[in-house]
Amino acid sequence: MGDSMPLLKVDSVSAGYGDSEILRGVSIEVGKSEIVSIIGPNGAGKSTLMKTIFGLLHPRQGSIHFGDTDISRHTPYQIVGLGMCYVPQVANVFTDLTVEENLEMGAFLLKGGNMEERKERIYELFPRLKERRRQRAGKMSGGERQMVAMGSALMLDPTLVMMDEPSAGLSPKMVEMIFERIAHINRDGGPAILIVEQNAQLSLQMAHRGYVLASGENRFEGTGQDLLNDPEVGRLYLGG
Repeated sequence: MGDSMPLLKVDSVSAGYGDSEILRGVSIEVGKSEIVSIIGPNGAGKSTLMKTIFGLLHPRQGSIHFGDTDISRHTPYQIVGLGMCYVPQVANVFTDLTVEENLEMGAFLLKGGNMEERKERIYELFPRLKERRRQRAGKMSGGERQMVAMGSALMLDPTLVMMDEPSAGLSPKMVEMIFERIAHINRDGGPAILIVEQNAQLSLQMAHRGYVLASGENRFEGTGQDLLNDPEVGRLYLGG
């Protein structure tokens, strides 16, 4: 990482649901303007980790720091106010609202009069959304909904965007476009991105660093390229 102090530091976090413990002492870091990918088999705890970071679950042990703030007991609303946004895999748009209304809902904490300016930046990033800004999100394709969800998250100009399986259910062409947009968002000092992704090859190719989770624990970590080149990671998790 470029900065000595990470933007996000998850330290020995355990978490779960009811009597079930899903995460067992997981630690990750994300640096400023860094893309970090989390991969691993189904049931590894990847989505649970994202929900715990974002305050939808609270850690049973360990701590989570965002900048110099301990957010381990914060609510999602408080966390968004600090500059972190989360794009979940499902239920990530308001289906009854138009594209434009979804973007405006994404900016619910925005103070000041630059709503239109923010929307125009999103439309530049996703021209298709500008063409369809009056269309209800529920009438759009999966890929278009993903653009709406990403655009809504970016309306608050966050320093960290978390994305859970952004390519799930999309056509290969749309997957390629979504990944290209993610890289573009991050370019030139853009927000850091923490991504959980089933397409491990693509996400590691794009990522500066990556983590492999298995059975709720850290299994491997390294640069994206190092993980792609690691024969054991390839054999176990990349279908190599």
